[in-house]
Amino acid sequence: MRNALSFGWASAVSILLDVVLGSLWFCLEFTLIAVGFATIPVLGLGIVPLAAGIALTRISGPSERLRRNALLETTVPPVARSRTTATGWRRPLAQTWNDVRDPVTWRILLGHLLTMVVGTVFFGIVWTGTLAALGLIVGSPNLFAEALLDATEAAPGARIPLGIAILAAVAVAVYCGGLVSRTITPLFGPSSAVELRTKVDSLAGARQGAVDAAAIERQRIERDLHDGAQPRLVAMAMTLGMAKAKFDSDPEAARAMLETAHGDAKAAITELRQLARGIHPAVLTDRGLDAALSALAARTSVPTTVDVRLERRLPGEIEGVVYFAIAEALTNVSKHSDAANCAVVVGCRGAVLTATVTDDGRGGATGADGTAHGELGQGGLAGIAARVRSAGGTMTLDSPNGGPTTLTLELPCAS
Repeated sequence: MRNALSFGWASAVSILLDVVLGSLWFCLEFTLIAVGFATIPVLGLGIVPLAAGIALTRISGPSERLRRNALLETTVPPVARSRTTATGWRRPLAQTWNDVRDPVTWRILLGHLLTMVVGTVFFGIVWTGTLAALGLIVGSPNLFAEALLDATEAAPGARIPLGIAILAAVAVAVYCGGLVSRTITPLFGPSSAVELRTKVDSLAGARQGAVDAAAIERQRIERDLHDGAQPRLVAMAMTLGMAKAKFDSDPEAARAMLETAHGDAKAAITELRQLARGIHPAVLTDRGLDAALSALAARTSVPTTVDVRLERRLPGEIEGVVYFAIAEALTNVSKHSDAANCAVVVGCRGAVLTATVTDDGRGGATGADGTAHGELGQGGLAGIAARVRSAGGTMTLDSPNGGPTTLTLELPCAS
């Protein structure tokens, strides 16, 4: 939470808005809904005010949620409200009936009622206390100050200290009003059951993403071993076998074969070292994302700039996901984009890390179905999406035909 002073000012503004907006929304919506229900028996005329009152909750609820999130530092997520599939003249009737049965409608109406009550009570306390305190301090008692003096029988010399004490109590009341108002905010968001179901779905998606990412990574390692180090080791074994057979009869030929086998062994060691670096590069562990991505960009065939705006090291899991996702994205850029330039930007704002990879190529890349510039399979964008999903993040792609292509990753970055 922000410091007490800034939260106090935010609470004061919130109390004032609670009175104005809470009263406006509740009175308007309640009046329309009540009139609608009361006049429906009269040739169905009440359907118009009823539909209007119900529809207003779709505007007032989200606006109140946003206002409270901004002022009172709540993090209530938006609530998804159902839309009817009816068409034609039946659509407004069906939508009104859906909203009447939707608990969200009545939660929002209850939220406006409580907002109006809480705002009115605390505004009355603050207004009365402020007037009384000012009357005591400036020496011109008003109605509230005189009532307070009669009740306390305070001496004339005690009026200023009493006024200051009342102002302090008013400040406390403002702060408490903000705290009480915070407790109403969840009424403008999803119910606890819906929120829990959303979290469960998110965790299930992250788990499936981890499984998919592990399978894709395993297939990549198998492919690299099968196409790289394994053939070299087989060739080395065959060369050593031939050198052994010629060791006595043709020592010069055997020596040449040993030189060839030695070269194959060094090449296999190099490929295995590169493969190990691909599993987890040492520079990422030792020096962090900035150095690791800079090294990655230096090995990319397309000229790539890297801009990492991080004030601290991130959790190792997040650094690994970002590194390998960007590595796969740069591989796609090199293979398929025909780009002349590429840019990587990584930054953390609040609790969300955002990483973008932008190239000026021909575009036409598709989303997380695994297709990137015509490349199908379990690699490419499917691998990136699986990695990001496994860490609770999201991937979006903007790639119109003709370019440019922008890949955006968003992941939690709180340590």
